[in-house]
Amino acid sequence: MAEKDADCHFICNFAHRNKTVMKTLRYLLLFLAFLPLQLPSKSLTASEQLTLDASLQELADRLLEGKQGSIVMLDPTTGEVKCMAFSSYDADTLNRAISNAYAPGSTFKVANMLTFLSTHSLTTETQYTCYQGFWRGKYHVGCHKHRSPQALVGALSNSCNSYFCKAFMDYVDNATLFKSRGEAVDVWSSYIKSMGFGAPLDIDLAGEVGGTVPTAASLDREYKGRWNSQTIMWLGMGQGEITATPLQLCNLAALVANRGWYLTPHVHKPKAGTELDAKFTTRHECKAAAEAFDPVIRGMRLCTLTGTAHSMSKPIDWHVCGKTGTAENYDNDHSIFIGYAPMDKPRIAVCVYIEHGGFGADMAAPMAALMIEQALQGKLSTHSKVRAQKWQDYLITPPTPDEPTQVVEEQILLDDDASISNMTADRSKQSKVRSARTYVKPPVKKVFGKKKNN
Repeated sequence: MAEKDADCHFICNFAHRNKTVMKTLRYLLLFLAFLPLQLPSKSLTASEQLTLDASLQELADRLLEGKQGSIVMLDPTTGEVKCMAFSSYDADTLNRAISNAYAPGSTFKVANMLTFLSTHSLTTETQYTCYQGFWRGKYHVGCHKHRSPQALVGALSNSCNSYFCKAFMDYVDNATLFKSRGEAVDVWSSYIKSMGFGAPLDIDLAGEVGGTVPTAASLDREYKGRWNSQTIMWLGMGQGEITATPLQLCNLAALVANRGWYLTPHVHKPKAGTELDAKFTTRHECKAAAEAFDPVIRGMRLCTLTGTAHSMSKPIDWHVCGKTGTAENYDNDHSIFIGYAPMDKPRIAVCVYIEHGGFGADMAAPMAALMIEQALQGKLSTHSKVRAQKWQDYLITPPTPDEPTQVVEEQILLDDDASISNMTADRSKQSKVRSARTYVKPPVKKVFGKKKNN
């Protein structure tokens, strides 16, 4: 068994150092990945018409080269899956867009903001202080430099961890709204589940998982009845007991684009002379109040203008509403972005989830910008083609879980071209630095409060 593991490790490392071999293995993986989908009622065959856009699939495949993760795109108005690409370090057949549930990171602040506003646990004028994070007992929740205090819309666009952790604790402890903390969690859970989390969305593909949404009962079991708002404050920033698939996160963006409803995602078009199954045309209405969507959309729009994903508006502004996310992990963190465009007449929703890709603004957001441009324009500009090639050439080395804990300085630059340089060159020589952050790479998976989750 040890020899077999050593052989697999050698092949994996060799492939990542030889681009030709890597590309060959990748196409083999993509071919094999659809084989397990050849199941009754949930199959993909050559004779069927699919909703997938070939140009989007091709671009996503290129961007995912040498990386592990997935890219999903939906038409919010129809539920059609326009892109579902996934890649792996190993030659497995796992569709990471639907078969892996991850921590959603700060992208989940969108769902929390909808819930807080709908339950009136806060208003858009509610403010919390943040001085590069805050302390609760022995735990420190880190955050980056930004103006403090901030109201809700600014907190979302700047992805303030302090704001959303404090707001979540105040929500759970709100004795005016709830009789107990358990009731508060169950009400929160019902809102989150109505947004498509906690159970499979029932896409017409095999292997979909549903992620997890905690309830008072599940928390009682996990903590043997000894938990309070501080124990679970990490849920405020999309960490802890909450997990979701990239498809569910893309669906959240589609739900916001539609201001409160979504259609069950699907990849199959109806056969000639037949209608699409009713389950794919029936709207799913979430519990969030209609008036909660305007401030959320303003926050997501500001995110791509002046917030954590501001580079997405350059050189061309596609009027993207989005949210970055960074999911803490035992090795390098996962890079996430969700969003939709254009703001006023949404045509496409996207989720980019890159494992071990670092901060959401560094990798997932610029990749999402390229995908959105391709979706809206049908092609990439000359400048964007150059950026796409740079990301295609960027490889993420497979992680080593037994790597010793170390402190690393991260410098996040103002545009995605610089971000590529930042991850490949000497960071000390870079100039346009937005902020310098220190975080810890822990040898175990669940270590919270050590670094920024933007």
